[in-house]
Amino acid sequence: MFSLTRTFLRAARPSWFSKQQFSTKDLPTVQPVSTKSLEDYENDLESQFKQMLRDESRSPLEPVQDPSTVDTHPHIRPAFNFAAYVNKSESLQHLVKLGVDLHKLEKRKGIPQFILQLDFERDMREHLKFLTEVGVPLEGLGEFVTKNPLIFKEDLGDMEVRINYLESKRFLPEQISRIVCKNPFWLMISTKRIDKRLGYFQKTFKMMGDEVRLLTAKQPRIITYNLEHIRQNTFTVREEMGFEPEEMKQLLLSKPKLWMMNQDKLLHRFEYVHRRMQVSHAEILKVPEVLQSRDHRLKHRHGFLRFLGKAQYDPRKELYISLKSLVEGTDEEFVRDVARSSMECYTSYLKTL
Repeated sequence: MFSLTRTFLRAARPSWFSKQQFSTKDLPTVQPVSTKSLEDYENDLESQFKQMLRDESRSPLEPVQDPSTVDTHPHIRPAFNFAAYVNKSESLQHLVKLGVDLHKLEKRKGIPQFILQLDFERDMREHLKFLTEVGVPLEGLGEFVTKNPLIFKEDLGDMEVRINYLESKRFLPEQISRIVCKNPFWLMISTKRIDKRLGYFQKTFKMMGDEVRLLTAKQPRIITYNLEHIRQNTFTVREEMGFEPEEMKQLLLSKPKLWMMNQDKLLHRFEYVHRRMQVSHAEILKVPEVLQSRDHRLKHRHGFLRFLGKAQYDPRKELYISLKSLVEGTDEEFVRDVARSSMECYTSYLKTL
């Protein structure tokens, strides 16, 4: 059993979360969502979850036979606008109190139908309680459900198995909480798939167990991200950017988001830093966030320092400018503290570009 303290929302829970009966008699009659609608919704989800969710053998949501049957109230248009239903549905009212953004959900084809089928007491309460037990803060439930309303179709037993799996792999309670909070789709993925993904990272990057746990907790999305994308970026970092295997692992553990970047943009940024700015691999490893800096910021600031004759990033030489100071802070702070110039001069320089 999961070892975190089970709060059951205790004193912090709002009164509407207490046990009570919820009536659905005023809800419109809604047919289950079509598989096509669910696929359309999946296209809007996080890219790492698309591939995994599509692997499911069959959606539990049945096709809508006649969209007009969704509306049994003569004065409500069957347009799946939640505003038309929220006053009639206690379930929707509870979601609003949680902070769920219904406006975002109603833009996703098929999801309004799915949500309107749910009864808060029957279909949602225990799922929400489970989420708080594994570390999702009460104030974070709304954001979680907004990102992944399909969590309500998951079996609670399956979700607990997925938490127990992480415990069996010696993830700490705070690591498990972070994983669930930062990757709302994690609890929908089988332990078999997660195990394969963790094994892939461990084998590919020659990681120790603690390093795998560190990576997973630091950036849970990377574990479930599109595997082909991960492979392509690994090839880019190793073969095209020229980092050694141990350096590549260091880079991954420091800035795992680099593996989720567009491959061409990542390579282009590296080429600019390494070749144009003459920054070594070793210095990039010390300040890997330089590869995450926006192109225009990097080019504008480096260009301005070059214009002033101050573009010197070798710590062994005089007048050294640290890469961290180059990419951090506002333009005003950069101009004043790093370039030792004025915003008027910087603005005039930008006009020449």
